[in-house]
Amino acid sequence: MSHPADDERILAGMERELTHDDPALSATMETLNQQFPEQPERPAKARLPRRDPRLVTAVVLAVIAVLALILTAALNTTPAPPDGEVTRPAAHSAVVSTHQ
Repeated sequence: MSHPADDERILAGMERELTHDDPALSATMETLNQQFPEQPERPAKARLPRRDPRLVTAVVLAVIAVLALILTAALNTTPAPPDGEVTRPAAHSAVVSTHQ
């Protein structure tokens, strides 16, 4: 693993070479850097807390279970009969066995 100082030195050398090879690109990048300056990093207490993956998983599973229950209840309801029609229970057929 390289040292951060080495990385900075290598990047500075690359930037010098690029500026030497393509001055127009360098001028464009400098203009963009002036228009969009780097924003300072937010302080540690201003950062959002990280969510516990177990809690997120539990909430997602609970939502899926509730949706499954609602869907099951909706699909298992019997439709109401049209107006004026009398409903009769289904006739049970009796099995008659004869022994000889």
